[in-house]
Amino acid sequence: MTWTVMSNPIVDMYGPWFLLFYLVYCIAIMIAAGIISLRCYPDTSRTAKNRDLLPSHIDPYFLAWLQSGREKVLQLAMMRLSYAGLLVPGSKSQTYMLRPVTNPESIQSKMQELNRLETSVLSCFEQQHEQSKEWAFNSLAPASRNFRAKAQKEGLVHSTTSENLSAMVVWIGFILLVGMGAYKLIVAWGNGYHNVIFLSLMMLFFGWMYYRIFLRHRADRVHLTDKGKVFLERLSASLPRDKKSLKKLDIAMAVVALSTSNFIYLECSFGQHAYLLSFAVLPTANASGRGAAGGSSSSGGADSDSSSSSGSSSSGGCSGCGGCGGGD
Repeated sequence: MTWTVMSNPIVDMYGPWFLLFYLVYCIAIMIAAGIISLRCYPDTSRTAKNRDLLPSHIDPYFLAWLQSGREKVLQLAMMRLSYAGLLVPGSKSQTYMLRPVTNPESIQSKMQELNRLETSVLSCFEQQHEQSKEWAFNSLAPASRNFRAKAQKEGLVHSTTSENLSAMVVWIGFILLVGMGAYKLIVAWGNGYHNVIFLSLMMLFFGWMYYRIFLRHRADRVHLTDKGKVFLERLSASLPRDKKSLKKLDIAMAVVALSTSNFIYLECSFGQHAYLLSFAVLPTANASGRGAAGGSSSSGGADSDSSSSSGSSSSGGCSGCGGCGGGD
């Protein structure tokens, strides 16, 4: 049998059998793409053994980016703005707006305490106009690139070469997955067959799944080296978490940036803004105290202690974090 583009075992496969084949094919492609793309990152366990001193000045936004990428940076910045009384949640779910101006001088004073990243996020919202955080997310692209360059220079994330190689593998997998389905569709239509609805749906479904898993926000994903993982673990272990320390904005921001659990939000007034902005769900046991927690943190904290405790800490990253980064 001579194989041609229009006649070969795959093309001639009976409809239901091809659907079964395509199902297995798609699953195999997704598994292979995941494994091979991870193997594009070299083993860095040897460099992780170097116990470098932790820096004395720590930028909580850099830590947030290392922990979870641009999304965590945006959440931290919006919590900071909410803490300062500059940003409030909208009436609709997942919408936000600037706080109505009642004291222009106070607002200007608080805005002067913001750093460039926070100012950029604030500028993406409008007063009396509810909007999603999509614009703010996009505005952080330059900061995300700077964080990546800094992390690569310090050996905390993998090189651009590894990232590009992994991305190439993932895109090849996407082309193979969608291409097989499209190829069968084109041949079927060329041969006069039009009952391809199940194949079309399957191709769209797996294409969408592949995109969500491997391609969506890929440029913002952070692949830590072993050194980067050790750095975050040591820094997280060195941060104080008692309530007295968490009253300091710079420490609270650093702890929230590194935290992978929502329970830390209950421990400090800054963290409670995650509930106010719907970034986390308040535990049921404390649901009755939401009004007190959210209300006090969004008004009292914003108008009183946030101004005095945040001036230097947010303008250039953590100003020492209370000595948490001074090495061991």
